[in-house]
Parts: sequence; C-alpha cells; structure tokens
Amino acid sequence: MHFSKMLERLLKLAVPNHLIWLIFFYWFFHSCLNTIAEILRFSDREFYKDWWNSESVNYFWKNWNMPVHKWCVRHLYKPLINRGVNKFHASVMVFMLSAFFHEYLVSVPLSMFRLWAFFGMLSQIPFSMFVSKYLNNQTANFAVWISLIIGQPLCILMYYHDYYVIHHLNKTS
Repeated sequence: MHFSKMLERLLKLAVPNHLIWLIFFYWFFHSCLNTIAEILRFSDREFYKDWWNSESVNYFWKNWNMPVHKWCVRHLYKPLINRGVNKFHASVMVFMLSAFFHEYLVSVPLSMFRLWAFFGMLSQIPFSMFVSKYLNNQTANFAVWISLIIGQPLCILMYYHDYYVIHHLNKTS
C-alpha cells in the first residue's frame, strides 16, 4: 500500500472511530455502570476520572478506566512491589499484561495473531516517557489526544490489511 493512501485512510477513519469510542465510553462507563450501581445500591461510583484533561500518558491510563486500574493496582502492581520489584518494572509488567489482553481480544475474533495491539500498547511506555520529559500542560494534553485519535485507527488499519491479505488475496492467487 502506498504511504499517501494509507495516510488518507487513516485520517478518514480517525474521526468516526474516535466518535464511536467516545459514545461507547459514555454509554458503558457513565450509563451502564451507573445503572448497575443504582440497581445494586453500590455507593462507590468512581468508574472514571477526568482523563480528558490528561497532561501525561500515565494520568490518562490511571483515570480513564478506574475499575481496571484499581484491580491492576490491587492484584498485580502492589504484590510485585511487595516482592521487591521496583516501581518502574512493576508498572511495565502490569502494562505488558494489559497489552497481552488487548492483543488477545483482537486476535481471537479475527483468528489471526499479529501483535499489532500488543506493540501498540507497549509503545505507550516510551511515548509516556517522551511526553513526561519534553512536553508539559496543554502540549502534553494535545499529544495524549492525538495518540487517542490516531493510534486506534492505525491499529485497525494494520489488522484490516493483514486480514484482507490472509482471507482475500491468498484465495485469488
């Protein structure tokens, strides 16, 4: 595929993909989880914090999905720290497990193992270090938003390309 065609398709996919992601976020985290909490009389309703104001990648990942973040801290991060693993390595190990599950959730339905989601998640680690070191305030928030808007469609295009090659091009040749 030509780079210009890929870039055009990426940009055409970015905005609708992001709007669907935001709608899903609102529907699931704000509507569904609060409805279930109301029915079950669950008083702790902190399902997300102000991730849209993230001035670092770390802040985004800690605040956009609080139930998963709290579970990871309680069951993975703190036990690793208690076993003597330093904080950075414990964070990387938790993020690698998250990357594995992101890949798993894409690979199984598509019946193909490509590691795009895995490496996309792992790329957040150096991206986080870059943003923390070189950007601040609004510039960092802009970088986080660009990664959200462009990152997922890029991953979708890579999986779509591979899926098309495997299931359509191989049958015609």
